[in-house]
Amino acid sequence: MNLYTPADGLFDTHVTWEDIEKDLQREFHTSASFGPNKSAKTIGDGRGVMSKIVLIEPDWQHKDKYLPKQFIVKIISSLAILQLFGIPLDESNASLFEDIKKGIESNQKLVHNVEVSAYTHLLELPEEKVPIPKIYFMKRFSESNPVKGYIIMDFIDDLQLVHVYDNISPKAILKTLRALAAMEAMSAKFSEDEKKEFLALPFANLFDELFSEEKLHSVADTCRSFAPELSEKVNKMEEVLSAVLDLEWVDQIPEELSMQRILCHGDMWSANMLFKRNNEESVDMVALIDFQNAHMGCPAIDLVRLFGTCLCGRYRQLHWEELLERFHAYLVEEVANGEMPYTFEQLKESYRRCLPIGLFFALFDMSPYFDEILKCSEEDRMEKEIDILIEKMECALDDLVVYHERNVKLRKQSKTIWVSSSNDPLYASITHRMRRLSVRNIEATA
Repeated sequence: MNLYTPADGLFDTHVTWEDIEKDLQREFHTSASFGPNKSAKTIGDGRGVMSKIVLIEPDWQHKDKYLPKQFIVKIISSLAILQLFGIPLDESNASLFEDIKKGIESNQKLVHNVEVSAYTHLLELPEEKVPIPKIYFMKRFSESNPVKGYIIMDFIDDLQLVHVYDNISPKAILKTLRALAAMEAMSAKFSEDEKKEFLALPFANLFDELFSEEKLHSVADTCRSFAPELSEKVNKMEEVLSAVLDLEWVDQIPEELSMQRILCHGDMWSANMLFKRNNEESVDMVALIDFQNAHMGCPAIDLVRLFGTCLCGRYRQLHWEELLERFHAYLVEEVANGEMPYTFEQLKESYRRCLPIGLFFALFDMSPYFDEILKCSEEDRMEKEIDILIEKMECALDDLVVYHERNVKLRKQSKTIWVSSSNDPLYASITHRMRRLSVRNIEATA
């Protein structure tokens, strides 16, 4: 049995109605059972390929206590990702694709167990520290359980979708910064065994095969097609991409800067935050989700992707230091009397070093949405979304190249320790150039 062959459970997985019913009966200490009108449907199609996100309405019978009317089951399956890569699900050319299928399956099992570990630790914190969905049950992969990896969690309704073509106010970002700070402070106390529950060297291990030359050119082509006016900037990015994606170097940034490795989310962008609207103008983050890429690493990569996908590009360029200062202050509060994992100056330097690859990830996150925007039937809305996305893209392209050049110069000078912005002439030059860069006239979100 494996994850890449259609099975007889829910949506061609190995997980059955009986599995879920027994899990919830045990966790809720109830004899209530699922009813004849129970239903299941997949949600979030097109938002991820590593799992099936299933919304369950159990139609409880003989209820003896409060039981959730709806809940989510996140089931790991290889079927969607194989279809994305054009790999047949049947036995045709089985020997040709078998190693690829096994590799995908092995990776999925690894990252699912990582997510289970992340939620397990976060559940030990006070509820308000790191908002996550209520978890009812989690099942890891193991030698005795090779095909049924899943998480049962609360369904949060009335959510406000926030996409990469939306700008989130800086105020709305602060709750996420505080949550990340609480998570980092928790991980600073991890034992060596606890650290081993998470990915090591995530960039070289997880993303090396993802960023083939063909894939890099495809992302660049997609950007040029969506925003022809940015073609020259895209060309400059394309020229340096291979060097930007020096994954082994990125993985070693904490050691270069003498920073303690802490727990990073690893996939920190708008799609992995759940929001509710608090009024006509703003949203509140109510939960962080999808910890499959959680790893012990450099905190800056989460921050670069968060700012690059959620904030207006110009605001990000001008106010990143203020946001980092606020984040570091949150971390100081959370660590309290403990030992800080890094200084504010180390955080800023790591941010500058992570900026090129983090912004490429942001562009990578944006690219699947280009076609979606162009299919919008409301012309005014479409134009607004295009303007927002192009502005983010332009600022990301500018910064990617400028900071890559800065980092190359730094490495050539063999400066393998952090440098303070107050005495770094390269930083002063970049700041001057950033303020002169041509960007669209927009209102910075306050």
